[in-house]
Amino acid sequence: MDELVNRLSNAAHIDRAKAAAAVKTILVFLDKEAPPAAVKELVDAIPGAASVLDEGRAEAAESPGYPGFGAMAAYHALTAAGLSGGEVQVVTREMLAYSRDAVGEETTGRIVGAVPGLEAFI
Repeated sequence: MDELVNRLSNAAHIDRAKAAAAVKTILVFLDKEAPPAAVKELVDAIPGAASVLDEGRAEAAESPGYPGFGAMAAYHALTAAGLSGGEVQVVTREMLAYSRDAVGEETTGRIVGAVPGLEAFI
């Protein structure tokens, strides 16, 4: 998890707390929107991600959710976590690049293909 948080923090020039919040937000979003097997493969490939996802699921259960669907809902969730529009774009691109490195193009493609609008970040 530290490697991913550092990567996002450095790429988007944001502090580690924002980067960690972004990872949690993205994982929770993918957990809801993307194919379960692909998300599990990604979570399993990120050390510490399973506990972050569990924590995020608990928080999301208490939240009313965000407007929109697909990538737009994720965008709203990330801006609510304190990221600017530009930071959202950088974080999303880096997260997808990390996914390709961790689980390969095929699994990342299944994730991207299942979320309307996410392909715009590739």
